[in-house]
Amino acid sequence: MSNICSVLNNEHNINFVDIPYPHLIIDNALPIKYYEKLNQAFPSYDKIIKSDIINGGKYKDNFPYRYNASDSLNDREIPKIWREFVGFHTSFKFVEDFYSIFNSSINKLYPGSRGKLPNESNTGIRFTGRHYFNLDCQFVINTPTKEETSVIDPHLDNPKEFYAALLYMRDPNDDSVGGNLTTYSFKGEPSFYGKSRVREEKINLVEEIEYKENRLVMFLNTLNSIHGVSKRSKTDYFRKYINIIGEFNFELFNFRKFIEK
Repeated sequence: MSNICSVLNNEHNINFVDIPYPHLIIDNALPIKYYEKLNQAFPSYDKIIKSDIINGGKYKDNFPYRYNASDSLNDREIPKIWREFVGFHTSFKFVEDFYSIFNSSINKLYPGSRGKLPNESNTGIRFTGRHYFNLDCQFVINTPTKEETSVIDPHLDNPKEFYAALLYMRDPNDDSVGGNLTTYSFKGEPSFYGKSRVREEKINLVEEIEYKENRLVMFLNTLNSIHGVSKRSKTDYFRKYINIIGEFNFELFNFRKFIEK
């Protein structure tokens, strides 16, 4: 895997922010020639959509369709450059890259984690068995939309999730407006409804991070890691990115005690 480059490799471009929760932004995350090769070899949208439609599901506008690492690593239709990329970003070496940047934040926000953090022997790929810590690297596309819509409202990710990284791969011809990552802070104490959704009147918009090619956004998942995606204008273009996940086999925090009654 000597030709593979970590999405966290471009240390000089890291913009690390603690507010409203620890996250970073890296522009030109991957070397341009390597990024272009990945972009050209991106799997067909039809393949991703068909693999994610199960039991008679129907195609939807501005809907996220995914292809997990457990499938792509064993799929010879996926180009080798991508199987190597996915293989690295679901390896413990990538977890170590994450530690090297987020270690201070982990110690601060999860002070009881010492001795409980994942190691190479208890880490594996999601959906390939029972592991203490599970890794994934997904191809994700949001389908075109016939009207202004948002793919997802402000929300909290699965409380098992430790980190998430998004490598944006915007089409250079995509002239749509929106589809940007939004971060929020609570106005008071945490408050949720439904499946960890958050009402907009309960939060303040902190930042809108533009969806642009070869930009990486990564965050540490906490009770306060509220985020969403801004509305995207009518467009014929797909919104595509890579979603890199690390999650435990248990929940890190209990958001349910803050669910509205």
